[in-house]
Amino acid sequence: MKKNVKRGITVLLALTISAWAFSQQKINNVEFEGDKTEILKSSSTSYGKGTLSSGEAITNECLKGTCYMTIDYKGRKIQTPIGETITNLTIFEFDFAGDEDNELVIVNDFKGTSVLYVFAYARGIIQKLYQKEVFNNRTVIKTNYIEMYSPGGLDTVWNYYQGIFWSMTAEDF
Repeated sequence: MKKNVKRGITVLLALTISAWAFSQQKINNVEFEGDKTEILKSSSTSYGKGTLSSGEAITNECLKGTCYMTIDYKGRKIQTPIGETITNLTIFEFDFAGDEDNELVIVNDFKGTSVLYVFAYARGIIQKLYQKEVFNNRTVIKTNYIEMYSPGGLDTVWNYYQGIFWSMTAEDF
């Protein structure tokens, strides 16, 4: 009897550890074509800190059911929400327009899915340009484009033009 209890406890402990380890794994399938800079990486067990190419400090944290990205601009904290919870979070700088003005690309894995955010940031002003749940489908980020694939192939292309993302829809002729 004691042997079965010990075996049961061992199995339960092994399942708990493997479930925790699996929950910390990357979910997204986001790829970049072009130069990107990883600014911050964090998980549900540790919040991240980083520095933007412009020199401002950037952090993330979760408070009262919402997670935030915070940029310290000249002693002033600028916050913007980036989801309800985080399993894995990565923030990149990427130049969509090729104009040497980097946008912030955030990939937030949580609750078995992933959300992709793009923010414009300059001198203490953050503007959300794009937010889309990408699940674990292949997503390719390129200069001027975000290509979203479904299991059947290329599904949607978003074109970055004059500071805005536009959905490109194929037309049958």
